[in-house]
Amino acid sequence: MAIHRATKRAVGDVRPPMQRPPSRPPIPRGAKVLAAIELITGAMALVGGVLLAIRPDGSLLNANPAALRDSPFPDYRWPGILLAGLVGGGFLIVGLWVLRAGRAAAELSIVAGIGLVVFEVAERFWLGFQVLEVVFVLVGGAVIGLALRVMRSERSRP
Repeated sequence: MAIHRATKRAVGDVRPPMQRPPSRPPIPRGAKVLAAIELITGAMALVGGVLLAIRPDGSLLNANPAALRDSPFPDYRWPGILLAGLVGGGFLIVGLWVLRAGRAAAELSIVAGIGLVVFEVAERFWLGFQVLEVVFVLVGGAVIGLALRVMRSERSRP
């Protein structure tokens, strides 16, 4: 039996050539930026939350225990758990979902952005003003804005 060199198949073999499964469409640039912001924010929140939870006196992050004086928390353990779980876990999951171009990814990003803003506003009432709260409210707003932009671009595609 003769073998055709280019395809390494027997001459006369009538099977169709193997086809690759359809690939996903490329991820738009706006979605990549959105996912990057979410993944970086999620990773930072996860690490920060874990550090607060394992050393509730705040010493690993140089967090001032006096900031908890008028809060409902005796130490940083629960704030750390909430930070790691809600913000860290939530943003990491949503960021990965955006990269996978998962169903309703932009909508989930909006929910995550709103969640971050709400978390920071609650933190403001629990702990008083801190500059990082402003930074992460802006990050939450940026996530919401980028997610809305991604949604509009998805709807305008054929």
